[in-house]
Order: sequence, then C-alpha cells, then structure tokens
Amino acid sequence: MAQLVEQELAADGVDPNGYAALSLVGVRGQMRLTELAAELGMPLTTASDVVRRLETRRLVKRSPNPDDGRSSLFALTASGDRQWRHGWPALQRINRALERHLNDPDGVRSAVTDLGSAFAAALEDE
Repeated sequence: MAQLVEQELAADGVDPNGYAALSLVGVRGQMRLTELAAELGMPLTTASDVVRRLETRRLVKRSPNPDDGRSSLFALTASGDRQWRHGWPALQRINRALERHLNDPDGVRSAVTDLGSAFAAALEDE
C-alpha cells in the first residue's frame, strides 16, 4: 500500500513524506497531536516527529489549545492545504485501480470499516 501511494503521489510531484498526517489534518481540521497519533495508529513520538517536519516545511501550523493550555492544535497552512489537495488525483487513481481488481469493492470497504471498528472496540476492552 505504501509503495503504491508513494509512487502515485510522486508522479504528481507531491512529497509522500507526512502526507497521511497532512491529509488527516486536512480532513479533520484543527486537531491535537494525541488525536492525530491515535487516528494514524502511530506512537506519539513518531507523530510528533512527522508534525515537526510538516511545520518545518510550513505545511502545518501550531496554535495554543484554548481548552487545554498544556497542548497545541495543528492546522494546515495555505501551502499545506494546496499540497494536500494536489495529492487528491493520485488518491483517486489509486481508488480506481483498486476497484478494478476487487470483485466487490463496496463489500470490501464495508468489511474493512467493520474490522477497524472491531479493533477499536477490542482496544477499549483492554
């Protein structure tokens, strides 16, 4: 999966490094680092490194969290929004390619969503 995403993003001149985080912030809007790490299923330290690199590239900006002075919120900059949107055609090509190779794309999508929910529920049980 990672190889295909990197290949397609690179074909459009989009840097694949950190694109998952960039895309998540683009979809969700402002979010805390802990939320981003949880959504992407990565350790907090890894998410912090990814976000720091995106900040260095001026694709995301940090602001104080008004609800919790100990944390920050991250949002896309104008440049980050352009980069995120520039990657959409690559993601659409990937979706079309995958659908061509699946017998029941909607069924697979539903099963993957159910599986994700089951993993989340199992983690909460622990």
